[in-house]
Amino acid sequence: MKNKLIFILALIFALAAGYGVYDYMGEIKAFYGSSENLKTVVVAKKKIPPRMIITEDMIEVREIPSAYVVEGAVAEKKDAVGKLSRTEIYPGELLLAGKLLDRKTTGAGLSAKVEPGKRAISIPVDNVMGLHGLINTGDRVDIIVTFELPGEKTPISATVVQNVPVLAVNANLETPTQLKEEPKTVTVMVEPREAQKIALAIQQGSIQLVLRSPQDNNKNPVSPVNLQKLIE
Repeated sequence: MKNKLIFILALIFALAAGYGVYDYMGEIKAFYGSSENLKTVVVAKKKIPPRMIITEDMIEVREIPSAYVVEGAVAEKKDAVGKLSRTEIYPGELLLAGKLLDRKTTGAGLSAKVEPGKRAISIPVDNVMGLHGLINTGDRVDIIVTFELPGEKTPISATVVQNVPVLAVNANLETPTQLKEEPKTVTVMVEPREAQKIALAIQQGSIQLVLRSPQDNNKNPVSPVNLQKLIE
């Protein structure tokens, strides 16, 4: 009889404890299931290597309890797509603003400014070739090369590249606000074929940069000029 009473009491306590746990879990579920307690965040769908341009297929939007949302968490895809990852981001990891770089900022580096399919190439210049430091990052230039054809002693000048953007002057990815240093290199963004032309021009001829108006984006055929045509 005594054992039976103990068993009944144990059963009652077990049922009471089970109900308490069930009721508590129900409250938790109701609390976090409420839209008022959920926040939208952006997470990685796949592993994102460092310095990778983030595309829409790499990320997804999830809702998680607001208690787990850390400061700086990205809430919308548009705030991540096109940005550059600072460090490695793992699948399921929250995207944080501090781990992303705007490609237009200096911190993103030169490679982030190079468009897909284009190349960056640096051209050695002096004060005259570099227009006495008046060329700024973001300007657009033409490139003229002067050289001698094989077997001929008469120099010829030709415009080999037109309307290309300046990505950097010396090591400056932005125009300095203080006194500029003498230009030694100008880095431009070009097509791969144009990069070959510039590389050859650097080795076999002399280069002159020609500054364009910000409103002039036309590319017009320009005939080469030799000494004979100089006086025509």
